[in-house]
Amino acid sequence: MMQSLKPVIRPAVLLGLLPVLLVGLASGWFALEVRIFTQDATALAKVHPLAGVLSSLGILLWWTSASVWFFCATLPHPDITPRQRRFSLHSALLSGYLALDDLFQIHESLAPVYLGIPEGAVYALLGLAVASYLLIYRDQWLNRRGLLLLGALGVLAASVVSDGVERWLWRMGHWSYLLEDGLKWMGIVAWVLFCLTWCRHTLGHRP
Repeated sequence: MMQSLKPVIRPAVLLGLLPVLLVGLASGWFALEVRIFTQDATALAKVHPLAGVLSSLGILLWWTSASVWFFCATLPHPDITPRQRRFSLHSALLSGYLALDDLFQIHESLAPVYLGIPEGAVYALLGLAVASYLLIYRDQWLNRRGLLLLGALGVLAASVVSDGVERWLWRMGHWSYLLEDGLKWMGIVAWVLFCLTWCRHTLGHRP
């Protein structure tokens, strides 16, 4: 039994210890209390427990899709070609980045404030990466299932546009946030549905 567990023991220990070590290093480097890195954000900010609930659910869906994509990319299955594995892996990386971006506000705060990279440059790099992804793997999504992918990207783009024109939506008051974040939520849902349908079909499921 122990022999069968050996391949996973090292990654498990690494995944368990690495975040803890990084928290310790970051606490010393930035001279911040450890609890800033370990406690729940709503508890630290002393806001309502449901603060940011739609954003939090969106992050969970990003991570769900990243996990499913990665599982599909690494599963030993006779129906999966090497190209499909690469598509799954790159899809997992894209999902993972978008989850981290939402979780840590990379394009809004971390990149421009701490890394000196303007928000517009982050958007441009992300747009270039997505365009390359679509072009390189067009054979993997130019089908009926690809409508979910295009729908997801279209709605997510609309969310970004609504954020850019927020100053012209002042008549909507606080409801403008429901427009922007609601569009983003629907885009994430469409992306996850594309992930699930693509992986089910690739793994040999036939309705």
